Amino acid sequence: MAGALGLLGGDEMHAACEPFDRALLAAAGEPDEVRVVPTAVVHNGSVTAAMSLARQYFGRLGLEVVEVPLHRRSDASRDDVVAALRTSPLTYILGGDPGYLLDTLRETVAWAALRAAYREGGGLAGSSAGAMVLCESILLRSRNPSPSRRHAREALELLPGVVLVPHLSRFASGWLESARREARYRDILGLDESTGVVHDGAWTAHGPGEVKLWRHGEEPPIVRRDGEGLRWRAPRA
Repeated sequence: MAGALGLLGGDEMHAACEPFDRALLAAAGEPDEVRVVPTAVVHNGSVTAAMSLARQYFGRLGLEVVEVPLHRRSDASRDDVVAALRTSPLTYILGGDPGYLLDTLRETVAWAALRAAYREGGGLAGSSAGAMVLCESILLRSRNPSPSRRHAREALELLPGVVLVPHLSRFASGWLESARREARYRDILGLDESTGVVHDGAWTAHGPGEVKLWRHGEEPPIVRRDGEGLRWRAPRA
C-alpha cells in the first residue's frame, strides 16, 4: 500500500506550515526521521542554510533530519543516495528551481528508489518545485518571448493528468493562463503558500490559505480550506 503524499504550495519550514506538516506526519505513521532532498536549492539558494532551517524546524516537530546529498544528476546514481531514498520513512523535497530539480531526478535510479519507497509505504512530500515535479506536467519559465510566460514539460507523473501552481495567491493569473495554454485539459491544482494537501487514501487540505482545483482547467474551481476533504484522483504509486 502506498504511503502518505503531501503537496505544499511553498514557503516551507515556517510556523504557518505546521498544520500541513503535522497532518503529513500523522498520515505517514509518525516517523521519527525525515530525509530532506535539497536539490532544488543548489542553483538559487544555500543548501547549508536550507538544511540548517530544516534541522531547526523539523527538530521542533520531534524529527531527526538527514540530508540526502543529491546535488547534481551524477549524484542520482550514487549508492548512498539511492539507499537513503529507498529506505526513507519520510522524504521531503524542498522548493527552489523546478527545472533543475526535474533534470536531476527524471529517469534516474534515485527517482526509481524514491518511488519504490513511496509505493511500499514510505511518506513523500514536496514543496513548491518539489511538489510541481511530482505531477504529469510542470510549468517552467520561458525565456522567449517573455520571462513572464511559462512552457510545460513532462514531469515525474506520480500524479497523472495534473499540473500544479504553487504560491497561488501571488502567481495565480500568469500561471493559470500558462497552465491552460501549455497543459490543456489537465487538472490544475493551485496551492497558497504554507498550504497544501495530504493524501493517505483520501485528500485533505491543510494550512492557513486555500487549495483550488480546476478540473480539466475549467472554471469555477473547487475550493478547500484547512481540514476539508477533496474528492480527487489518487496518485499513481
